Amino acid sequence: MKAAGLVIFLMLVLILSQAVASTATQTDWFGGDGIPGPVIEWGDTFDFETCIYWSGSSDDLLLDTGILNVPVEHTVDSEFEHVTSVYAADIDGNGDMDVLGSAGSYDDDINWWENIDGTGLSWIKHNVGSSLDGPRSVYAADIDGDGDMDVLGALKYADDIIWWENNNGSGTSWTEHMIDGDFDVAISVYAEDIDGDGDMDVLGAAEGDYDITWWENDNGSGTSWTEHTVDDSFSGARSVYAEDVDGDGDMDVLGAARYADDITWWENNNGSGTSWTEHTVDGLFDSAYSVYAEDVDGDGDIDVLGAAALADDITWWENNNGSGTSWTEHTVDGDFNYACSVYAEDVDGDGDMDVLGAANGAFDITWWENDDGSGTSWTEHTVDNNFSFAISVYAEDIDGDGNMDVLGAAYDAGDITWWKVIGYSPEGSLQSSILDIQESPCWQSIDWTCSEPSGTSVAFQVRASDNSSAMGSWSDPLTTPCNLDGILTDGDSLFQYKVLFTTSDPDSTPVLDDITVTWGMLGIEHESDAGSSVLSLHRVQPNPAFGHASLTFTLPVNSRAELTVFDLTGHVVHSISGEYEPGVHEIRLDDLDSGVYLVRMSSGDFIDTQRFVMID
Repeated sequence: MKAAGLVIFLMLVLILSQAVASTATQTDWFGGDGIPGPVIEWGDTFDFETCIYWSGSSDDLLLDTGILNVPVEHTVDSEFEHVTSVYAADIDGNGDMDVLGSAGSYDDDINWWENIDGTGLSWIKHNVGSSLDGPRSVYAADIDGDGDMDVLGALKYADDIIWWENNNGSGTSWTEHMIDGDFDVAISVYAEDIDGDGDMDVLGAAEGDYDITWWENDNGSGTSWTEHTVDDSFSGARSVYAEDVDGDGDMDVLGAARYADDITWWENNNGSGTSWTEHTVDGLFDSAYSVYAEDVDGDGDIDVLGAAALADDITWWENNNGSGTSWTEHTVDGDFNYACSVYAEDVDGDGDMDVLGAANGAFDITWWENDDGSGTSWTEHTVDNNFSFAISVYAEDIDGDGNMDVLGAAYDAGDITWWKVIGYSPEGSLQSSILDIQESPCWQSIDWTCSEPSGTSVAFQVRASDNSSAMGSWSDPLTTPCNLDGILTDGDSLFQYKVLFTTSDPDSTPVLDDITVTWGMLGIEHESDAGSSVLSLHRVQPNPAFGHASLTFTLPVNSRAELTVFDLTGHVVHSISGEYEPGVHEIRLDDLDSGVYLVRMSSGDFIDTQRFVMID
């Protein structure tokens, strides 16, 4: 009998709870953002999110602590017409990354942009050199050995290789120094200590002369130079770089030849840069445009990367024996329309080298994730596929948050832009669509199902209003499911929640499964509820009641009233009676066990009854 009675009781609780309450639940957010509401049901959409994503397999919400869903674009300069190259360095010596760029045809300038507060959100442009006749390549290095960054440029139409001395170390005063004024169609410039004497030398590629050349910094101050030809028949020399390819401790030289379709490296035979042996990496790399070198497969030796404009290829070649005499080709992307620039950096911070590229024809800036660190499997991440005539790409921590950002230049658009593609997000939030429950509610409770691994948390803020354009202030954060009595105003039929995620560990995230809000549903209101001048028994609030319930009644004149509370067996569990003055009166019940109750009020000929549920 006791078991049967318990079953009957639970069924009655369920039936009566449904009779007096309604709920709205959201369990799926896969439909995405952009629905501010009001809506009559949440479905699978919401208003907007910050650093939160939703799992398609489980319909859960998670904190996005790693790769951002959409790269965040920040413009450095949108009016640098016919920009040709971009680079980043600390030009003013204040500890953050500034940006360098060259632009030919119209501006004919080399400029640098000062990173005002180190966040990359505010920039001041400074001119290094103007009226330069076709600046095509820009680089920064300490040429004169005074501890600050100087600037180098290759001028395509002037046939010049030039460096500018950073006079005061702050980048506000520059002195121009000519290295070579007869380097036909100077197209690429780089700096490295080629002869191993401790100062910076300069390298260049001349497309017209078919030359790969380096200039020896004779006295270390950059005021006297000796030219050394590496190769004077490298047809359509387009790009130059330096790295220790054979692992013998000195700097070798690499080049890309546009007309010869060559990716080549030259061995520095004696370490002094006066004798070179040519080694072809790939002689069929159609319109080789760009070359770079890095340890792509993580085996400790230097591999080679290239971009081929007509082959539409981004490729790397594995240095099989570490000496640079045997190579295996690995395609990163064979459909990167008019690939013109390649670079390598650990973009995602997992300890291996990823690859970046710029594609003229595709208008693309892209990076490819080195999936297992071996360079044999790649995942493509498009940074921007509407970057008109993308011509140059680089990676550096522009905003100083410890993560690599992507820097790019777009020739036709005249844009220098950086994108934040990786970020550890210690907190995130999602704001729901406004829910219109289409009745006058008595707000009851909020509940949710989640998991909170160590170091993580889930909290909610809520608000309600009768005007979707003025939803008002958010509640204080709610860290556990709770009663909404006193948090929301009864009668406001528009409801909205915000979920807040936090973590102290980039590898750990809270997970939200669902959220439910409950409100009173009492059917047709008593006529007497409309005002305090009519004899009435008001609705019990809250309902269901968590821990306590308020019985409220109104008397228009001095009257005797009696209130009796019964359980479902008919037993009286509470009774009060007496003479009352006109007005609204409240009786608080806080000593009832969980169950379903009836409260009856009698006053003269007036009798009314209300039902309510108590949850202890």
